[in-house]
Amino acid sequence: MVLLAVLVLFMGASSVGWGDVVANIYGHIAYGTPLSSDGVIIYEIRLPRIILALIVGGVLAGSGAVMQGIFKNPLIDPYLLGISSGAAFGSALSIGLFESLPVGILAFIGAMGASFLVIVIGRFAGNSSVSLVLAGVVLSAFLSALSGSIKFFVDPQKAQAIVIWLLGSLSLSSWGNVGIALAGFLIGFIPLFLLRWKINILGLGDSECLSLGISPSKMRFVCIVCISFACALSVSVSGTIGWVGLVVPHFARVIFGSNMRDLLGGSVALGALILLGADTIARTATAYDLPVGIITALLGAPFFVFLLSQFANRWNHQ
Repeated sequence: MVLLAVLVLFMGASSVGWGDVVANIYGHIAYGTPLSSDGVIIYEIRLPRIILALIVGGVLAGSGAVMQGIFKNPLIDPYLLGISSGAAFGSALSIGLFESLPVGILAFIGAMGASFLVIVIGRFAGNSSVSLVLAGVVLSAFLSALSGSIKFFVDPQKAQAIVIWLLGSLSLSSWGNVGIALAGFLIGFIPLFLLRWKINILGLGDSECLSLGISPSKMRFVCIVCISFACALSVSVSGTIGWVGLVVPHFARVIFGSNMRDLLGGSVALGALILLGADTIARTATAYDLPVGIITALLGAPFFVFLLSQFANRWNHQ
């Protein structure tokens, strides 16, 4: 990741004199000297964007690996919890109706609120993995309809701003956003790393968990809360970036195996690398800064079709 990040740092539309820039950034950090124009490009624009791509990619892919493990479904991603639709509804409210409120704050509130509702509905509907999945699907459809209604009634400029946010972009990265995403990653993933051997057992089934003295409902609840918090903070600063949480864990299983002890860390690292590569393509492929969600969709959709073809026969026999 460090090697790729350094390589990507050199890529961009502006040519930079690296010797002077490194000295300027060092002086800015150590002595508070003002940044030059090239120093601003590297230190205030490119470097935060690279670090944010690594964090967000790691959060989405790691969350997808855990979700697919605890629900025993290879076609589940973290957005199933309503995080994406909740954040979209929050952003639509901010852009379309409450312009004085920051988009990131309402997106975070919407994402966490949707996740909480999914957990509550799932508990009332039987407190099983199937009820949680169904609750996520129903709530996501409902919130998507509300977001669509807001886009329909606001003026075209605001509707376009909502659509751009929904496509996901790291173009407005800052050190503040990096801090927000990093806090979500640390708070959400430290418990997951400590409990990853129990997540393995959770993938065996509820009866096996109970026979080993582990409450599957409590473990599932802890995992969902950690994933929701980490993803909500990431989505609040990057928009909804699809496919990473769905596709990357499958690549990671090929490389690291299915044991969560290795898979979780491998998925985080691989997701960070893939999102950084996708964002690099998004900002260098054309003269425009494309939303990175477009790139991940173009890369992820063909692999999703491959997954459907591989798992279709297995599902038909279940």
